[in-house]
Amino acid sequence: MWSKEELLQKTKEQVKEKRFNHILGVVKTAADLAERFGADPEKAEIAAILHDYCKEWPVERLRNLLIKHEDLLWLRFSPVLWHAPAAAYVAREEFQIGDQEIFDAIYYHTTGRAGMSLLDEVIWLADYVEPGRDFEGVEEARRLTVKSLAEGMRFGLKHSIAYLLKKEEAIYPLTFEAYNHYMLYRKDMS
Repeated sequence: MWSKEELLQKTKEQVKEKRFNHILGVVKTAADLAERFGADPEKAEIAAILHDYCKEWPVERLRNLLIKHEDLLWLRFSPVLWHAPAAAYVAREEFQIGDQEIFDAIYYHTTGRAGMSLLDEVIWLADYVEPGRDFEGVEEARRLTVKSLAEGMRFGLKHSIAYLLKKEEAIYPLTFEAYNHYMLYRKDMS
């Protein structure tokens, strides 16, 4: 079994310094959110370490990995998303991480999905609000996230979809499902 230090070192070898600093921010944020909301901090740290493992791989390498796994729907959408399922497969195959919660948290960290697990939310939000992020609205996203993961998810999904619409980018179907899930949850809570 790989230690967190070994996973960090292997990840560091895959990405540039700026990306690695982002990953360190996600690891810290994920551990903090896990502690605050009752997720497993060990799993949160492992998923956070590996979530961007393939982020800087060439598109062709990512495409080949998705084809190998017959996970072809991704190929119809922006290659920017492909590193998520690729990193999940790498976690399982290269690092023998067989935990389904960790796999899912890595796999869905770019898109979200309806019915996200607590660990899915922790990783998605840690990636969205880690201290190195600097976009309009990030302080509001951070404030909402520490109050409620569901509030953070609603804010993040709404703004992510609005961003993609503005860029006239196709939106992965699971992102819409996640958005609808959290908006319906909000309606149920009022």
